[in-house]
Amino acid sequence: MKVSLLARIALCATVFLFASAGALAAKKDAPVNEYPNATRADPKADMSSKEQRDLSKATDLVNDGNNDEALPLIEKALSNPKIGPYAHAFAQQLLGRVYWDQEKEDQAIAATAKAIELDALPNNAHFSLMYQLAQMQVQTEKYPDALATIARYEKETGKESAELFALKGNIYYRLDKFQEAIDMMKRAVSATDEPNESWNQILMASLFELDQYDEAAKIVQAQLAKKPNDIKLIKQLATIYVNADKYPQAIEVLSKAKSEGLITKAEDYIQLTKLYANADKPKDAATNLKEGIDKGIVPSDFDSNKLLGDVCSQAEDDPCAIDAYTKASAQAKDGNVDYQLGYMLYYAERGAEAKAALERAIQKGGLHQEGETYVLLGDIESYAGNDAAAMAAWTKALAFPSAKEMAAQRIKISRSGGKLKRSTKK
Repeated sequence: MKVSLLARIALCATVFLFASAGALAAKKDAPVNEYPNATRADPKADMSSKEQRDLSKATDLVNDGNNDEALPLIEKALSNPKIGPYAHAFAQQLLGRVYWDQEKEDQAIAATAKAIELDALPNNAHFSLMYQLAQMQVQTEKYPDALATIARYEKETGKESAELFALKGNIYYRLDKFQEAIDMMKRAVSATDEPNESWNQILMASLFELDQYDEAAKIVQAQLAKKPNDIKLIKQLATIYVNADKYPQAIEVLSKAKSEGLITKAEDYIQLTKLYANADKPKDAATNLKEGIDKGIVPSDFDSNKLLGDVCSQAEDDPCAIDAYTKASAQAKDGNVDYQLGYMLYYAERGAEAKAALERAIQKGGLHQEGETYVLLGDIESYAGNDAAAMAAWTKALAFPSAKEMAAQRIKISRSGGKLKRSTKK
């Protein structure tokens, strides 16, 4: 099964249905012919009273989930050398169901294929079973076999349906035949007034694989024309624009939805915040996220506070960044936010608080910039006149390649009697 696109777009699961037991005995009312264009003559459904009795009981047991009790009855019928063609095919069909329920997939497929090969079931049951066989082959990733089964089904029934197109599209997608999947899923969607959501997911995934974002956008825009307030479609269109690196269009779609009161979930506020940030609009990002938090829509947890600190920092709103990082610090499992907080406090000339934050960062551990943390801690100590403490921190920083040069320069200046010049914020 394909998984490369499934972190953004989920695949559908094929629903597998079995024929009912009603085909065992003749009915007073003739069944509706589901395959009027079939090339196959409809055989007579006929079995002996004993065959009918055993297989009817087996069918009831299977339908009740008692496969272990049904199996001996099915095997008894199949062991009869005089079993009639219809009873034989029906028993094989029932055996396929039992094996499928028992997760004996290859045996289930073999039994189902045998029931079809016997060519004795009535058309409705025969062709329905053929369609089910294709579904089984898809679920067991026998995709070429499934396509062959579908081709036979189409040829012998002359029947087309949205579900059939969708099944073929599903197979093409799994075979990495994305253009064929696109074409088939478009046929499926257009063949019904109520397309399955999973069909659209496969269609979008196939378009993404071929970088056909403009085409994907057109499809969703057409759907939005019919359902303008469908937030799922709005978010899907925004996602398409993001994948096409069209951030302004994605922002326009979501911000419009927000102005219309359609953005009501935390994940939507977060998505719009990140879009603003990626589009180099940190002030808008910060305003949007603060609004979500203030309204209680976005939880004031570590992730949202960390994100708010980041976008406020990018927007050069230091008080906002410090406040957000301070909240995130209390929720953090490592020291990285405390390093960022210490950095912001240092350049806000709040040395004592910066020192406390950096020491807390070191204590919590897990730092991505541990060497830089010691460098900055040494700078704070140096400006406070604590030369010994500054030298100790810089010496520790020497052990980290990314901070070694900075620490060595500071140690050299300090040993020569010079004073460290206060650096500007980067």
